[in-house]
Amino acid sequence: MCLLTSVLLRAQLISRELIEIFSQWLCYPSANLQLTAMAFFAELMKEPPLEKRNVLKTLRVLAEKAYHRSSTIRQLAARALGNAAGSVPMEVRKCRRRVVRVLQQSLAGTARPEVVAESMLALAELVRVLQVVNLGSAFEDIARSTKMFFESEEEYLRYSALRLYSVLASSASTKGLFFAREVAETWVSLFLHLRDPDLAVASMCKITFRLCVPFMGLRRPREIISLCKRLGAQELQDALCTHLARYAPSKLERLRTVARRGCLENGQRLHPSTFEILAFQGPSSTEDAQVWRRQTRPSVAVAPCGQ
Repeated sequence: MCLLTSVLLRAQLISRELIEIFSQWLCYPSANLQLTAMAFFAELMKEPPLEKRNVLKTLRVLAEKAYHRSSTIRQLAARALGNAAGSVPMEVRKCRRRVVRVLQQSLAGTARPEVVAESMLALAELVRVLQVVNLGSAFEDIARSTKMFFESEEEYLRYSALRLYSVLASSASTKGLFFAREVAETWVSLFLHLRDPDLAVASMCKITFRLCVPFMGLRRPREIISLCKRLGAQELQDALCTHLARYAPSKLERLRTVARRGCLENGQRLHPSTFEILAFQGPSSTEDAQVWRRQTRPSVAVAPCGQ
């Protein structure tokens, strides 16, 4: 249905009558008709040929569907709200609190992974469009929730979380102190996922890491940002470890500690592939690099988080 709607949009064949039919289906008892209608509106909201008052009405209905018992309908509702943020930002601003609230609630641990991922992508678009001034305390809540998905098993969850975090970082200029505290907790995870086994995740992580560098409190941050643009993942990790050894040895020691324990300070387990990723040559000397490798071999995988 999404593909068909996309074709109809490009051909300018979406009529008022067709929109009215699908609008009625949104409230039908039939789950199949509701699902079809949600797929239609998820795609339609990219370029909604609707009057402003009808857009607002549709947005309210979509926000209600974000609470539906069907996870597929909740996922499509999140996608539609994210698409609307990019296509009709003025209308989304008018009901931003409601839209942000329903998407935030989808990040709860009880939600289905596909709903969480779609909600994070939608929030990324909302944060980009609304900016910090229109988010209030929701900005902090979103940032705290997002970082909990960096170590998820599902690559689409890691990608969506990093995508949202990158937008938060690029919008955080007026929340500098808060976001610096957040990055103090997340930079190790970002550093490791520069070599995530999923290429899309690794690529998004590199973008996110570069945007977070100004909040890390490093000396010569522009030098690191330049390295992010020029180097591949492993070379960037090596260069950053050399930089840390010279200018921020306490941060390098923290990285070593996380590697030995196999989990972050908040108790969250590192992604399983991290134990392979940790074999990079971090310290500047060959001898130190050999010690580093011995410290970060798979034996860390069995170290309990509490130790």
